[in-house]
Amino acid sequence: MVRLKLEKLIKKRKLDKRHGVSNRALAKQMGVSHVALYKMRNGWPYNPTLEMIDKLCGFFKCKVEDILEYQKFL
Repeated sequence: MVRLKLEKLIKKRKLDKRHGVSNRALAKQMGVSHVALYKMRNGWPYNPTLEMIDKLCGFFKCKVEDILEYQKFL
């Protein structure tokens, strides 16, 4: 199973509510919908497009493997 590591990146970069950044504001900065961001952050079923993964990598200035991880399905 492929999982998003988005919440870890957001916290690491101090882009969460504790640091005064709302989900809507962050989504706007990233160029994605706030609903999609909410689902990706909270582990809800969501299938991001390659375009969205590209936007996330561009925003965080990171590689795909920094956003996605593979976990064996048990």
